[in-house]
Amino acid sequence: MIDRKKILIGFVALFLVSACTNSSEIGAGGEVVIQVDNRVLTLTEFNQFFEPLRMSYPNGQGAAAKVVREARLRFLLQLLEEMIILRRADELDLYVSDQEIEQAVGNVKKDYDQESFETVFMKQTVSLETWKERLKRQILVEKVIRRELVEQISITPEEIRDYYEKHRGKWTHGEETRVSHILLPSEELANHVLEELNKGGNFATLARLHSVAPESEAGGDMGYVARGDLPKSLEDPVFTLQEGIVSPVIKTPYGYHIFKVTGKEEACEPVIDELIENIKGCIQEEKLEAAYGPWLANLRSRYRITVNKEMI
Repeated sequence: MIDRKKILIGFVALFLVSACTNSSEIGAGGEVVIQVDNRVLTLTEFNQFFEPLRMSYPNGQGAAAKVVREARLRFLLQLLEEMIILRRADELDLYVSDQEIEQAVGNVKKDYDQESFETVFMKQTVSLETWKERLKRQILVEKVIRRELVEQISITPEEIRDYYEKHRGKWTHGEETRVSHILLPSEELANHVLEELNKGGNFATLARLHSVAPESEAGGDMGYVARGDLPKSLEDPVFTLQEGIVSPVIKTPYGYHIFKVTGKEEACEPVIDELIENIKGCIQEEKLEAAYGPWLANLRSRYRITVNKEMI
């Protein structure tokens, strides 16, 4: 399914993003860039929707201008693809209700405080209402694909067994440890932080305050690591550490380290019964990718389509 948070952050570089209006709504000077039957996209709209993406490219002439031009052409094709799917939504009488769009917006907002949520829009130079409209169209595209493709996919027990045998190593892993890490630049500071930890200080809080490691913003959480992921000087202390226990200060050429193990996974090779839903999802994704191109080509052959690349 679609990650609504990524839709907010990535905004233009999404699944297929655009906004389309009915041809009767074109105002004066609304040059048509794309038309799919009665759905149209004007040059003004195209420029508005491309603007957040354009900000990631350098300004200038020559090579820089060529790069931006190529990006605009790629974006144009994405918009065309979406408009074709939205035209199919018209035929299927599919729509997105106000309740659905508000629920989707709520699902995104719960991962942000209000200030952070508004800051994302300021950085992307887009209004909340414009984003909500594009999210609405994104959901509609998802509905069409689900109706036309996903619901038509069937998966047999034989396919599940075959996939498991071919990809067995995907789920097999050796011993893994989930570890949190604090890296300090001096022994004096490291000893001070260790003392605070031994007094009951919160590891994540102290990591955010003092650690110079990349994972400090995540409270020091490095996730699961396997043998071979860490330098040998750190691997042995980490993998011998008991869960929930804080390590002593470990000196390396990188600085002074403190670790805490927060979880352990034994080496394992999961049995197929534990992976059925996971395998079904993988097979479904492969079948969807295989079916999407021919399905879209068939739709494209049925509609009256005009694309004016010269305008962009």
